[in-house]
Amino acid sequence: MRLAASMLLLLLAGCSGKDEIADQVEERAEQRAEAMEEAGEAMENALQQNIVEQQARTRREAGQERAEAIRQSDLDADQLSPDQKKALIEADGGTVGAKAR
Repeated sequence: MRLAASMLLLLLAGCSGKDEIADQVEERAEQRAEAMEEAGEAMENALQQNIVEQQARTRREAGQERAEAIRQSDLDADQLSPDQKKALIEADGGTVGAKAR
């Protein structure tokens, strides 16, 4: 986990434009989806595997949608602090309604 945090900070140091932020949002979602899929493969219950696979697809799609929204936005990434960039990248794209619980 510390290695991932260190890598993220290094990436943020070179991250200036909204395209770079969007790319990192997509990459983070992809990594999380892959981790979910790996966990699902270890499950013996086929129903649980299917649920985890669907959640991974949802995570991946949410990341792609967030990244596209960032690319289409009027965001001036050069005006963001490193902490703001980090928060934008690390925000949980999750599923619709996940925050409502």
